[in-house]
Amino acid sequence: MRKLSCILAIVLVLCSLFVVAPSAEEAYDTYTYSIDGEKLLSPDAYSARDTNKPITSKEMGLLLPENGGVALKGATDIVTDEDANVYIADAGNKRVVVLDKNYRVIQILSTYTDENGAEKSFESPHGISITDSANTPDHRSHVYICDDKTKRIVCFERTALLGNTDGEFRAEKTILKPESKLLKDDAYTPIALSVDKYGRIFVVSRGAYEGIIVMSGEGEFTGFIGAQKVTKSLLDQIWSKLMSAEQRQDEVQNTGSAYNNITVDADGFIYITNNGLEAAQQFAAITSKEATHSPVKKLNSSGDEIMARNGFFDCGGEVDVLEDSLSSIIDVAVGPEGTWSILDERNTGLVKRSRIFTYNSNGDLLFAFGDKGQQLGNGEAYAGFTYQHLQSTDVNGNKKDVYNILTLDTKNNSNEITVFSPTPYCEKIIEAHRYQNNHMYDEAIDIWKEILKLNNNFDLAYIGIGKALYSQKEYAEAMEMLKAAYEIDQYSKAFGEVRSNIIGSYLPLIVIAIIALVVLLLKFLGYAKKLNKKTSLKVGRKTYWEELIYSFHLIFHPFDGFWDLRHEKRGSVRAASTILGITVLAFFYQAIGQGYIFNPRGDYSTVLLQVTAVLVPVLLWCVGNWCLTTLFDGEGRFRDIYIATCYSLAPLPFFVILSTILSNIFSDASIINLLIAIGYVWVAMLLFFGMLVTHNYTMPKNILMVICSIVAMVVIMFVAILFSTLMIKVVTFLVSIFSEIGKRI
Repeated sequence: MRKLSCILAIVLVLCSLFVVAPSAEEAYDTYTYSIDGEKLLSPDAYSARDTNKPITSKEMGLLLPENGGVALKGATDIVTDEDANVYIADAGNKRVVVLDKNYRVIQILSTYTDENGAEKSFESPHGISITDSANTPDHRSHVYICDDKTKRIVCFERTALLGNTDGEFRAEKTILKPESKLLKDDAYTPIALSVDKYGRIFVVSRGAYEGIIVMSGEGEFTGFIGAQKVTKSLLDQIWSKLMSAEQRQDEVQNTGSAYNNITVDADGFIYITNNGLEAAQQFAAITSKEATHSPVKKLNSSGDEIMARNGFFDCGGEVDVLEDSLSSIIDVAVGPEGTWSILDERNTGLVKRSRIFTYNSNGDLLFAFGDKGQQLGNGEAYAGFTYQHLQSTDVNGNKKDVYNILTLDTKNNSNEITVFSPTPYCEKIIEAHRYQNNHMYDEAIDIWKEILKLNNNFDLAYIGIGKALYSQKEYAEAMEMLKAAYEIDQYSKAFGEVRSNIIGSYLPLIVIAIIALVVLLLKFLGYAKKLNKKTSLKVGRKTYWEELIYSFHLIFHPFDGFWDLRHEKRGSVRAASTILGITVLAFFYQAIGQGYIFNPRGDYSTVLLQVTAVLVPVLLWCVGNWCLTTLFDGEGRFRDIYIATCYSLAPLPFFVILSTILSNIFSDASIINLLIAIGYVWVAMLLFFGMLVTHNYTMPKNILMVICSIVAMVVIMFVAILFSTLMIKVVTFLVSIFSEIGKRI
């Protein structure tokens, strides 16, 4: 018995050593997205474990009698100032609560005296904005508060507000609705605002579909910026043209959606969010990265959209979603070193989320974290979030900047704050960006390599190392790193440098090789010309080689070429089929041989797919054209149409193969696209003249024939799809009947 007890004790000790305590894990995943839109888990960027529990009204000191004994209720916004103090818009209690950096109450602002000496009180403080003294013309910090019920914006001098000891708060100025014919009464209900370094005020107003309201520091209306564009469907546009003037007046105006939040960074650029976009358009913007329908925009002071969207997807939250589970962005905050974050608070439909997405200035997703739930670190009903800039001292006595994220959760009327502290992984990412922003690429490489040790799926680390290597003129090594992260633009620059070095080293050989290829091509064309001339005098059946070489005469002389093709029997089905096969092989080579810049994902295509892609259109054209020969009195047989069509494809393989080879040499897509375009235009011209000569049509009749042939191709495809669908249903029905009969027997 004693031995058994000893064994159990040893087992328990071993379990305590090797089993990880559940409390050490976060209640949410941290991840990024791959180029294919798949989630890639990463180390935690922010942790809520340092606080152990959310900060409630009790921990803030609001329940103490000297502070009124009233808990937060219906809070709507949370911001911080340059001294890390926290401001909460406590709309339910008609007040603004100010906490120190340790989250203890220092001021409660509910009543104040305006600049005219009148006693005023807040009715529903909704949005708060605080200017930084280092970024204002007078080097003073101000607190701006939106009161949406009274439609006022009240401004306080920050140090006077915080230093007040008698509870008598005096506003520096009150901004009412500005006088302007452009600003209607029902379009001015300020719910959020931000102030730039020049003192201009940018207001998000409930019901203002014209965009962001811009006012001077004194409250004078200067205009709207960033109006959400509305796109009408083709049917709506046609219907609008057919309406009378009276109907247009009665028509419901198709206006854009209003914005819901705003912030301005230290450089004066404006970040705005919108969670009222049409789902289909926002869903399409994920991959198209079209700014018009993105839920987050970055504007300059003139209202131009300037956000860099260089990541794999749009900077609008979740990527791997369906149209009915898109992100609903309610807040945006600016972080360190050009980073910025958005808060996705989706509370509709089957999918619910409380998640923070952080991006850099290039639009790359750095990390996303958070989830719905009641565990520490998860949210239930976020009302807003903000960064809190603190300074701490490490073990060596060195001071460092720490950027906490504070979330304001209104779940079950609790109105509590959760403090997320950056992990070493997050701090390394910010440090790497700091070195990169300051052009300290050697130091940046070391940090990016450390990040890769923690997360080898982090594409941005590969990009950072690649850019640093590029700056050190290590172009080949830079290409490898950039290739791993699908960074095409920077890869093109490194590739261009490598190409320049190769050309500089082997220029004489390259020139000789090009001259040799041109001479060989001219020699071959001369040979083809002599052979075709000789064959034209030949009586009797032509050889397979002579039929094949005839295509070089036809592509340069289509009129007499197609005439001799049919009437002089210069071509054949076997030669035509060979040209068709060469075209298939050319496209297969294009699919597998394109340079990395033109095929970064390494998409691969089989020969069977290329056969289908080339053969189906050719056969559809031949069948559709042949079906119309009787109606249009065409003289060509199906055999003649097939031969003429395949011979028309003769120049295409040359341009496809040449463009594929050049895609491994050039990085400019315009050259490649030009070659492909020339090839297709040449084929289209040959096909047009081929049908003209084959059927002995006039020019107008041939144009009509071509149009009708294209329509016939569409009809044949529709009938084929309809027939195949019907056959599948018939077979499925028969299988179910026989299966049921078999069960009953």
